[in-house]
Amino acid sequence: MEFKVSAELKNIIGKDLIVNDEVAIFELVKNSYDAHATKVDIIFENDKITIKDNGKGMDLNDIQNKWLFVAYSAKKDGTEDSEINDDKYADYRDKIQVKRGYAGAKGIGRFSADRLGTQLKLITKKINSNVTHQIDVNWEKFEQNSKNEFINIHVDHSSSKNIDNLNFENGVILEITNLRSEWDKNKIKKLKRSLGKLINPFEINVQSNNFQIFIKDSNTLFNTPVKNELLDVLPMKTTKIEVIISKDKIITHLVDRGVTIYKIEEKNNYIHLKDSSIVLLYLNHKARINFANIMGVTTKEFPNVMFYNNGFRVYPFGEPGDDSLGIDKRYQQGIRRYLSTRNLIGSININEYTEEFKEKSSRDSGLIETNGYQESKDFFWKSLKRLEKYVVGIQWTLDEVIREEDNNSDNLSILDNLNSKSKIIELITKLVDKEKAKIVEFDGNFLNIIKDKIDISNPIINNLVRIAEKTKNTQLLNEIDNAKKKIQKLASNKIQIEKELFEEQDKNIKLQSEKSILSKQLNEEKVKLNNVSKELEAETKRNIFQSSIIGMEKEQILGLQHQIYHSSSRINRNIELLLKSFNNISEKQKKYISVITHEAEKIISISNFVTKANFNLTASEITTDLISFINEYINELYLSQNKIIDSRLSIISINTFNEKYIMRIKPLEITTLIDNLIQNAQKADAQKVVFEYKKEDKDLLLLIKDNGKGIEKDRIKHIFELGYTTTDGSGIGLFNVLSTMKKMKGSIEVNSELNNGTTFILRFKNAN
Repeated sequence: MEFKVSAELKNIIGKDLIVNDEVAIFELVKNSYDAHATKVDIIFENDKITIKDNGKGMDLNDIQNKWLFVAYSAKKDGTEDSEINDDKYADYRDKIQVKRGYAGAKGIGRFSADRLGTQLKLITKKINSNVTHQIDVNWEKFEQNSKNEFINIHVDHSSSKNIDNLNFENGVILEITNLRSEWDKNKIKKLKRSLGKLINPFEINVQSNNFQIFIKDSNTLFNTPVKNELLDVLPMKTTKIEVIISKDKIITHLVDRGVTIYKIEEKNNYIHLKDSSIVLLYLNHKARINFANIMGVTTKEFPNVMFYNNGFRVYPFGEPGDDSLGIDKRYQQGIRRYLSTRNLIGSININEYTEEFKEKSSRDSGLIETNGYQESKDFFWKSLKRLEKYVVGIQWTLDEVIREEDNNSDNLSILDNLNSKSKIIELITKLVDKEKAKIVEFDGNFLNIIKDKIDISNPIINNLVRIAEKTKNTQLLNEIDNAKKKIQKLASNKIQIEKELFEEQDKNIKLQSEKSILSKQLNEEKVKLNNVSKELEAETKRNIFQSSIIGMEKEQILGLQHQIYHSSSRINRNIELLLKSFNNISEKQKKYISVITHEAEKIISISNFVTKANFNLTASEITTDLISFINEYINELYLSQNKIIDSRLSIISINTFNEKYIMRIKPLEITTLIDNLIQNAQKADAQKVVFEYKKEDKDLLLLIKDNGKGIEKDRIKHIFELGYTTTDGSGIGLFNVLSTMKKMKGSIEVNSELNNGTTFILRFKNAN
């Protein structure tokens, strides 16, 4: 007995299996690729699709024993190109890439034509032949009666010699008519973009092919081949990892915005992966903006990590909304530890011509679960985790403000610091020690770490030594060695230095006594300074109802500042007198006096910050650039490394017209005004304050914007009244701000929205 095959088989392996029009065309294009075509034209006409290639074509034997042999694949049994070895095909053999892999191997891709239309006309001519064959298939014949046997449904064949009107030397022409769906302009445009991504733009280790696809329709003629749009994105400055498997080696190359971080080599322990690669791009905020500008769509709307098997894309990997690899599922388990498809673009590129990497018969359902496929997923996760160790472990661990700046940058300058370099060195060291990797290359900028005033005994140096030895970097080793020699030389002088210090001990007795007197004087001055500070604090906290003395606040503060300056000067003067009284003084004594002097200078510095340092302490008015004055004051007191005032606020300055604004001001009035508005934002629970400068006619507008809790509409008109407050403040600050602006012939306005921040608009009028 034997099986019978119903004509319904045609539907099972045809239109029922391939339910997507795009995938159907992909399959027919892949057949052209497998036939060594270098060019494929896809032509759309009224109720007709023509797919024409310049491949090797078919003769009568190929048609009967291959094309009409259902589920038979000459590619699979290795006989597909056996005839090309014949000498008569020598000229053609020189034109093609015989070693180019096959995109299909199931023997059913030809039934994709059934998905597109009910009628198929196949015209073909073999290389070096003058005979043209034609096959006419009416797919509806297979659907008339399910009891009909498949082999009893006939197709029409005809042949002729020397037909010139077809204008092709060899290849295949598929004419599909009575289309099952409509192809409008948008659908054709979408097909063009999809075909662009069909061929892998990420190929690293595979000889590039010369396969080109052209699409034509009644309205448009594309004279240039279909292009993968990602080719425009790949040169972008992003964080990228490229991993290549070449036989028994795995080469991993990590690049951050154009700078090589490391390049390592490892042993390949995969059984089924001998010629494959992975490319992954992490897109920070700046890169995502650049991507959207280039592509016209966001990364959410574009494929993420795609899978390419022998140069052709496998669906649905990487499609928006698809998570076949489980990237987003894992991301949900740790959004601060893992990357998601939203900021990833890349590809897994498998170039192994084995049964381990076979697509499922339903061509939009991925690959069959084999050991080889499992290895490819393991290969992907290992590569992604290495990218994450750099991005999450180094870029994401930056200070919040600096990280935001780095996230909006397409260069690596922000990571050019000792802390980031140290983490990168540690990362490379772990690759060397734990994963037994051989370092081929790493960022030469690490050479500068010796010059960053780092202690030579620091563990980072030991890590750097191991890396330098692994890479045989003699320049780095020499720099480390020279630094060690300096340390040894200092150590050899230690005994002599200790001896000299011992001899100085007797002399220090007198100096210690004098130091005690000086210390007592310094403490007395500190007590005076502390009393001055308390008086100043008491003045600022005076009862809001004592309005009769508010007009004296600024004069009192100025007097207190003068007292701070006077006390600091007395400390310095006494130190000078003390130094003049000494005949000899040791290095250790110099150190003690240096500390005292430094502390006195800090006191003077505080006074200078309050009084702006670039004008006379006793001057009540100065002529200066108001914008620079305000920015320098904010930076020195609130933002610099040695800032005087600790604040949780992020303070940003924006100057939209980049000009100076020279005017005559009272510094104390301006600094008090700025402090009041910053404190007001902080009391309103703001996290950020923006100082924005604009010019309107001859006036300077200063917009101070915060993202605090805002002010209710009916309370805004009262906020400048003495004693009125919307927070837990005194209600004096904004009253003083308004008073100051009136004295300066200026004005102040306020815009606020509850739970959406507040903006103060200060208008300064230049009398000049």
